[in-house]
Amino acid sequence: MGELQPVLPVGGYSTIVALGIASDVMAQLISQRFNWKWNREKIPPFYTNSWQQDYAQLSITTWPAPLGWIEKAYWVDINNTALPKPTYPIEVKRDLDITSISGNPPAKIDWLSNNLLNYGAWPGANKTYTQPLGAVITPTNPPTNILDAAGNILILTQYGITGATAPAAAAKAAEGTTVNDGTCVWTVADPNSQGFRLIPLPPQQGVVYQVNVIAQMQAPPTFTSMGQQINPVPDDYAVWFREGYKAYCYAMSPNPQMQMAFERKRDLWLAAVGAALKQGDREDTDAGFIPDRSVVAAQGGLDIGPANPFLYNCWPGR
Repeated sequence: MGELQPVLPVGGYSTIVALGIASDVMAQLISQRFNWKWNREKIPPFYTNSWQQDYAQLSITTWPAPLGWIEKAYWVDINNTALPKPTYPIEVKRDLDITSISGNPPAKIDWLSNNLLNYGAWPGANKTYTQPLGAVITPTNPPTNILDAAGNILILTQYGITGATAPAAAAKAAEGTTVNDGTCVWTVADPNSQGFRLIPLPPQQGVVYQVNVIAQMQAPPTFTSMGQQINPVPDDYAVWFREGYKAYCYAMSPNPQMQMAFERKRDLWLAAVGAALKQGDREDTDAGFIPDRSVVAAQGGLDIGPANPFLYNCWPGR
């Protein structure tokens, strides 16, 4: 690209500008409001617990990139012996409020940073945490996410009976640090990682649901080397990355005339990204209305309305 050759009267070279351009282009390509298949991640599932609305997670920030937004979610009646196990979509929302209204199954989900979630307190000595997998009904367990005396977020990672004193890690302990508590084990979670909030509040005794989340990830970390690959962008989308890269080169040119061409080049690139969106939208999406029960099922005496919007008390087997 001869018109963009350096014109500054200095010797040597630097890759800082080139790496900055690559980071900007990647961020803009990933942030498009489209569920790229190549940027999709399956979050490790978690399980509902009595009276617990918020669920901190481990290690999401250590993936290729943090969670950007939830694409879809669904629950599985994990302890049901039927084959296939009952499953149903969960509505994805941007924000959910704290609630004291309980019911089954989980109807809505959002994500928040772990440091914005609500946590319970240590239940005390000699309290039993019962493994929810395999239980006929949800065990009446204390909170599985707590704060210790130093303010660390602790997630229960081994069920058992609590010890004589409250578990505590060192101040600002690293994620993955484990703390023994009798036969229970707690693991420190990164406050800047991400967790999830559900509505309604799981009841004290009900069905144990496995919650599965499929998410789009944020742009990868900032480029630091010219040898770094453009993952997760696949080869057949690389052309859109290159076109954006060339457009942003004009903004960094020391030549005022070339700088003036940047906006036009950028606008042409953003318009071309529309072609990339169409490239990923060649298949039909399986979406539609799903009835909550058979058209010949009994009504149960309750109607959908403001006081009962999801027919929680009417769904067969719930």
